[in-house]
Amino acid sequence: MSSEAPDDSGRGAQTDAWGALSLVVSGVLVWGGVGWLLSAWLGNPVFVAVGLVLGMGAALYLVWLRYGRPEPGSTPEPPAGGRTQ
Repeated sequence: MSSEAPDDSGRGAQTDAWGALSLVVSGVLVWGGVGWLLSAWLGNPVFVAVGLVLGMGAALYLVWLRYGRPEPGSTPEPPAGGRTQ
């Protein structure tokens, strides 16, 4: 029996992917549901579409905030083979 811990180097990317997917799905479901409730209450089916689009937009923005922005204090690396000025 080995006392070494298993290599979990790929788990971070997998966890980030599942987190991003769950944000998108939950945003669409929640805001689509709010739109469906509003359209059933007010009798106008346009609220379902507005809720779905609003949910997708908000979810993608949250994914960008959580996973897409560079960390504070980090500098982007120059492109490989490119010149720096």
